[in-house]
Amino acid sequence: MITMPDDNDRVLMTRISPDPGAGPMALLSRRRFAGSPEQVRHARRFVELAVGECSATEYAVLLTSELASNAVRHTESGNGGSFEVSVYVGDSRLRVEVADEGSTRTAPEARLIDLDEEQLPGGRGIAIVDLCAACWGHSGDDSGRVVWFELTRDGSVAGEDSLDLPKGA
Repeated sequence: MITMPDDNDRVLMTRISPDPGAGPMALLSRRRFAGSPEQVRHARRFVELAVGECSATEYAVLLTSELASNAVRHTESGNGGSFEVSVYVGDSRLRVEVADEGSTRTAPEARLIDLDEEQLPGGRGIAIVDLCAACWGHSGDDSGRVVWFELTRDGSVAGEDSLDLPKGA
């Protein structure tokens, strides 16, 4: 169930985009999930419903899946804890934040994806976020971290001009 904040919450929860031209963003919806793998699909559905029909919905759902999976797999959230997903909306951008319970592991970073080299499964989530999001980042430490991404609401992808992939790839 998606809870919608009242107008006072929207004012208090305004975020500033890293792109000053994008303007402030208001909290659209927030939900906490148990830190287990089966909850990742519920996080995807939550974002899909919160965003609604928008050009950026598919990317928002994909990138949420990556960040929620990382929260469960690589942080204390996956050890009986929980993670929280927040969706913000602005005039031209959409922002999704995934807050976890922290980890002593290194901070998230994008790894190079080499399409010509066979790689082990996994380890490409942040690279996918880096490729698709208009911008992304993280803050926090071993006691809790927030990883976020922003998408343009028109659905354009940050790296789409530089991709040279065959159709259907």
